[in-house]
Amino acid sequence: MTGMEQLGFSTSHRIGLLVTSVVLLVVVLELVRRRSLKERYALLWLAASGAGLVVGLFPVVIVWISRMIQVQFLTVFFALAFLFLLGLVLTFSVVISRLSERNRELAQEVGLLSQRLDAQSRHRGERDV
Repeated sequence: MTGMEQLGFSTSHRIGLLVTSVVLLVVVLELVRRRSLKERYALLWLAASGAGLVVGLFPVVIVWISRMIQVQFLTVFFALAFLFLLGLVLTFSVVISRLSERNRELAQEVGLLSQRLDAQSRHRGERDV
C-alpha cells in the first residue's frame, strides 16, 4: 500500500473524484453556453469542480491541511464540502430574497397601473355620456 492509500486515498477514489470533477466542469460550461445558468452562479460550481480536480490530482493538499489544523483528513474533506454547500445555500437565499422583493415591487406597480387604467376608462366613459 502506498502512503496515500494508507490515508484513505485509493487510486479508485482519485479517479472517481477526477471524473466527477471533469463531468461537473463540462455540465456547468454547457449550461452557461445554453444560457440555462448565469455566469455569476456558475463561478461557484466551477470553483467546486476546480477544487475537486486539485484534490484528485494532488490529494496531499487535503493531508497537508489536515496536518496543519491537526484533524483527520476526512474531517477536512467533509468540512470543505459543508462550507461549499453552505455558500451555495447562502447564495441562493440572497438571490431568492432579491427576486421576492422585486416580485413584490412589480405586483405593486401592476396594481397601480391597473388602477390608473380603470380610472382613465371610467373618465372616458363619463365624457362619452
